[in-house]
Order: sequence, then structure tokens, then C-alpha cells
Amino acid sequence: MIRALLAAALLAATAPGPKVARPPPSDRSAVAALQVLRLLADEDVDGARAIAEPLLAEHPGDRSAKLAVGVLRLFEQRYDEAVRLMEEADAGDPAGYLTLARDAREVTKGDARSEGERVVVSYPKGKDEVLVPYLVETLERQRDALARALGPVPGGKLAVEIVSSPRELAKLTTLTEDEIRTSGTVAVCKFNKLMLLSPKALLKGYDWQDTAAHEYTHLVLTRRSRNQAPIWLQEGLAKWFEEAWRGGSEPVTPFSAALVKDAVQKRNLVTFEEMHPSLAKLPSQERAALAYAEVVLAVEELVHEGGPAVLSRVLDLLAEGKDAREAVAGALGVPFDRFVESWRRHMLERPLPRGGEHELRKLRFRDDPKHGGTWSEWAEIQDDRARGYARLGDLMRARGRWAAARIELAKAYDRVGARVPILADQYALAALQSGQDALAEKVLGDAIGWNPEYPALHVHLARLLVRREDWKRVRDHLLVANRHDPFDPEIHAGLARALAALGDPQGASREERFGRILVPEGHP
Repeated sequence: MIRALLAAALLAATAPGPKVARPPPSDRSAVAALQVLRLLADEDVDGARAIAEPLLAEHPGDRSAKLAVGVLRLFEQRYDEAVRLMEEADAGDPAGYLTLARDAREVTKGDARSEGERVVVSYPKGKDEVLVPYLVETLERQRDALARALGPVPGGKLAVEIVSSPRELAKLTTLTEDEIRTSGTVAVCKFNKLMLLSPKALLKGYDWQDTAAHEYTHLVLTRRSRNQAPIWLQEGLAKWFEEAWRGGSEPVTPFSAALVKDAVQKRNLVTFEEMHPSLAKLPSQERAALAYAEVVLAVEELVHEGGPAVLSRVLDLLAEGKDAREAVAGALGVPFDRFVESWRRHMLERPLPRGGEHELRKLRFRDDPKHGGTWSEWAEIQDDRARGYARLGDLMRARGRWAAARIELAKAYDRVGARVPILADQYALAALQSGQDALAEKVLGDAIGWNPEYPALHVHLARLLVRREDWKRVRDHLLVANRHDPFDPEIHAGLARALAALGDPQGASREERFGRILVPEGHP
């Protein structure tokens, strides 16, 4: 569809304007401009640039050349030039590119900019500065991991734009704000850049470093396959590799694995057709979670049958012009339908993983009144009596009555255990505040087993470990917390102390500065 839109855009650009008669451009210029737009549709910016720049230099007044270079400038994040050239092309708004350029210029106009050797980050001034070094490190490590797994990755600098709200993310992408909120989309890799929603836009943050690695993987896959990988394979591979930057881990949680088994049994899987053109357009976060689990298990089955090198072979065949069915069949040496059969058996028979989340952690947007606050989290406790004890304990905690809070929260915890992270966290915190360190450590350890990515659990365990001066474990737990809630000043204060004790004065100084950014001097 995008190719048809681009072709229509070029026709519009080369048609005579309604008010000013102009000679039509040469056939050679029109063909070259169309080639530029096709290359950009495949995210081949270097190839497009090699044609577009000489084209405009040779035909500076040519409308199709201006359109082609204007779109190129959008892909280069040179938004002022992109808008000017596309306006001068007088082609309306072909494929929505002019609107995208105008909106990107508006959204990013006041941003700060951090430019490294291989990553350039544009971000809103203020708190989002604390994301930058972690983001750069994540993407550098992901680049190296993908190069080891798939071969050479794209050169040049990766552009990243951090935005403050779902509305801004919608403006930079082809998604609507409603689609972003409904599906829980927090990042998109398109137009030769990674667009990332700031964790501050969500009540409890999100796994923003893994998400950035996931989206960067999409860019590598698009270039590697010449944009021929279908959505199921794109998302499956991106999910498969999203934790590669930190060594990888179990690709599915107990919840998502169980979700897939249930969908297979009920014949309610998300079909490949439903996934197209984007998982962000699925009707709920639950369906999106199911789709991600399905496709990452498809990749797992690919690797199981063909070994790790099979993924590179599939991408090579796609780049040669094979469709996905042919590429998978060719790489495995078996018919595609046979692979699908084995994948379905795998989804049904795969053992559930141990540890990790056993329910869907929905992303909750800070500006959405439907998402509520602490009280809505207590509603996750299904046991009525446990929920009542928990709320009473929370009231005691708010009044500073820590011993009383611990007693009431213990009653709730005894009924439902460590599965509900906010309950376990508040119980452990009350134990810490009332001098019951051993109890707090046990509760936090059990709760992390069920909820390994819940940041407050790691922050409060680190608080306990600070008392023992166990600085390596303090650092490790705070880095996990930072992957989800990087705007908690306690995380950065703790990291400053830990890094100083571990012999990293530069890192400690940086974390001290981040603490001052998050809690300015004079703040009560």
C-alpha cells in the first residue's frame, strides 16, 4: 500500500500546478525521484541519499526532486528543510509526509540534544536527561548483540526522539492517540528513527530500555530484509532479541505462556492477518500480549528446528526476494505448513516457565483518569478480606503508624501471599520501618520472584542492603528498578553511593547530578 501511495505522491508532485504553468520534469527526473521514495519506504536512507542529492543539485527547480529530497530530509530529522522543500514542491500532503514533518518540527523544537559516536538523542529539557546515558548504553550493547547474532548491522548514527505524551507520540507516527492508549504502545521505530515515550507519562513507568532495544531491532531487521519481513516475523524477532543487550532471558512470562495455551485450546489465537499492519492496532493490551507471545514462540520454534543461524538465513532469503513462507521453508528445509504445525504443537506443549509475572501488567497512562492510582491497585486483590486489611494497613502507614500498618498488612499477606506486588511491597516497607529487617528481606525476595520487574520491590530491598553496605547488590537492584522507574530520586541517590563505594567516581558524580535534577535544591 505504501508503494502505491508514494507513486501517487510522485504523480501529484510532477503534475502542473493549478496556478502557475510549469514545464513537466524530464522522465529521468521523475523515475529517479520515484526510486528515492521507494528506497525510503524500505528505510534505505543511504541509497535514497545517493540518488536524491545529485538529482536536486542537477534540477534545483524540479518539483519531483524537491519532493524526494524533502521526504529524505524527514528521514534525516532535518525538519525545517523537509517542510520547506515539500511546500515548494506544491504537491499537497503526499502520503502524509508533510504533516509528519511539520508535527515533528513542532514536537522537537525545544528539545535538548545529546550526540554520541553512534547514537543521537533528542529529548525534552528537564527530567528526561536522566534517561540518556542508559539509553545510549542499551542501544550500543544491542547493536553489538545483533551484529553477533545476525551479521553486520546498519552503520551511521541512530536517531532517538523522546516524547512526553501519547499525543506527541501519535504526531510523530502514523498511529492515532487512541490506538497508542488502547494497545499500550510506547515506542515506534519508523522514518529512520526510534521514537520513545518518556516513562514519566505512565503511572508506574515501563520497561523502557528493553523497549528501546526492541525497536532498534526493528530497524536492523528492516534494513537486513530489505523491508520484506511480514509483521509476525518482524515482531517475533524483535521480541526474541529485545533483552539481548543484557544477556537475554526467558522469552515468555508464565502469564503469556499460559495465555497462548488457552488461546490454542479455544482456537482464539491472533491471526497473522489480524496482526497486519501493526500490533499497535490490536483492540486491547491483552490481544497485543497474546500476539507477542505467539510470534516469539514461532521464532523459538524456528531456532529449535534450525539452530541460531537459521534466523540470519531467513533474513538473507527475504532480502533476495523470497516471501516469508518461502524463506522459512528454504532456511529450515521443510515445507512452511509443516513448520506451522510444529509451532502450534510447541505453543500447546511448551512447559510453563518458572518465576516471573503471572498476570498482565497493563500500562497505565498518568493522564488517563480511568487508570486510577493506589486504590485501583488494591483492587487487584481478589480476596475481599485481604483487600480490607490492606487498605486499613495503608491508612496506618499514611499516618506513620508503622507497627500497626505491618500487623494489618500481614493479615492481608497471609491470605494472598507474594503475588500482588503493591501489597508485598507495602508489607515489607512497614517491616523495614518497624525494625523487622529479616522479615522485610524475605517478603521482598519472595515478591521479586513473582514480580521481577516491579521497581519498588528492588528499591526497598536496596534500602535494606545499604544498611549492610552490600554495594554490588545495591547497584544491581537499583539498575533493575531504573529500567522501569528512572525518575525516582532514591534510585539515583542509592546508585551514587554504590558506585562511589565500588570505585566509579565518574558514575557516582553523574548519579548525584541526576538526583539534583529530579529533586532540585530547596525542594521540600
